Parts: sequence; C-alpha cells; structure tokens
Amino acid sequence: MNKLITAIVTLCATVLICSPAFAQETDKAWDFSLTPFYFWGTAIDGTQTVKGQKTDLDVSFTDIFDNLEGILTFHFEGIHKQQIGFFVDFSWLKLGVDGSIDPGVMFDVDYTGIYAELGGFYRIRKGSNDFDFLGGIRYTDLDVDLELGSLPELQGGQNWVDPILGVRWTRHLNDKWNLSLRGDFGGFGVGSDFTWNTVGLVFYRPWKHVSIVGGYRAMYQDYEDGSGSELFQYDATMHGPMFGTTIYF
Repeated sequence: MNKLITAIVTLCATVLICSPAFAQETDKAWDFSLTPFYFWGTAIDGTQTVKGQKTDLDVSFTDIFDNLEGILTFHFEGIHKQQIGFFVDFSWLKLGVDGSIDPGVMFDVDYTGIYAELGGFYRIRKGSNDFDFLGGIRYTDLDVDLELGSLPELQGGQNWVDPILGVRWTRHLNDKWNLSLRGDFGGFGVGSDFTWNTVGLVFYRPWKHVSIVGGYRAMYQDYEDGSGSELFQYDATMHGPMFGTTIYF
C-alpha cells in the first residue's frame, strides 16, 4: 500500500516537447509553432520519501496509462527574426486509483500533477545547424487526496520552481526532415537540489505548416523538503518515448 501511494504521489508523468521552427527563409518578423497536444510515455525509476518513509519507485508506463483520468498539454514557441525566441509549456495530469488492501478496507487515491516551463533562447545559425542557448524556469506541482476506509480524508502536496540552463542543437537535413537534441540542467538548491533533462527528437514535415514529431526524453529530479518524520524527498528519473504534431504559422 505504501508503495502504491508514494508511486501515485510521484507520477508527475507530464510531457514536454520543445518544437524548433524549421530553417526556412522568411520575411516575417515572428515565426511561431504550436503543439496543441503531445504525449510522453513515461516510466519512473528512483526513490521516494514521504513522512520520513522511504520507498523504491518502479512505475511502468502501463501502470500510469491504466489509471489515467485526464490530461491537458500544449507547447507554444516563437522566435523573432530567427534569433531571439521564447517558449511556454504546460501540462496537467489527473490519475485515480481505487481498490482494497484488506477485506472490507477500501482506498481511493486521486493524484493531480501540474508541470510548466517558461523561458527564452538566443539562436546562432551555422549553415544547416541551429544552436539555441536556453534559460528559464521549470515548475512542478504535485497534489494527492487519499481516502482509506473510515479514516478522515488525507490531503497533501509539494511544489517547487527550478531555474534551468541549456542548449538545443537542430540539424536541418532537408526541407522535410529535422533532427533536434536538447540538454539542460538546473535546480541549484533554489527548488530541487539538482535536475537534468535530455530530449532527442526527429521532425518529419509532410506539409508546409504541419510536422510529425517523435523521439525520446529523460529527466532527473532530486528534490527534498523537511526533515525527520516530515521529510519529503523525490530522487528519480522519468524516461520514455514521446510524440506529437506541431503546427507552424
């Protein structure tokens, strides 16, 4: 039971795609891209400590998907004159698990996770290569409600903000195919003690204003708050394949 509850608390299996605009000459001052919905099929490996009780995490994508009740995601990005840009990302996830731990003792767990990113970047273009130098913040918010038998309902949550710095490299293979690699790190004790994030994506653009995106992402977070019996710690890596559709305008 403890492992199930702590696994639900840490299921911030939200999604993030940073969708760079393709290297096409344009007379527009601004170029924008929108990914109205994208999906990250995550698994979680690591440890979780709640109320001083440490539990190993081994949560598969199937566990998350089977208990998914709702999800809302989007990513929006703009760049001015192919040089200075910004990105905004938001995702909301709701999970629900119910069952019994002993005959006649029922439990009901509702988990809500919000994950958001806001930042800017400066682009340097070298031939068919774009190098974007990133900076911004990453926000994580986890909330859980637990009903266990006849006991009073329990509610709890954690939220934190991480400053991040990183680089994204985009290789324009031709007018239909792009390759993008991103890496960033942060935390610095402001929110989490340390966090890193890597994303590898392939873009196929069959139409002028639409591309299909697929790849893989891994993100590590080491967050700690409180001490003793009130200690909360999340030290885990989320990883898995991701895909979506991006619209350019």
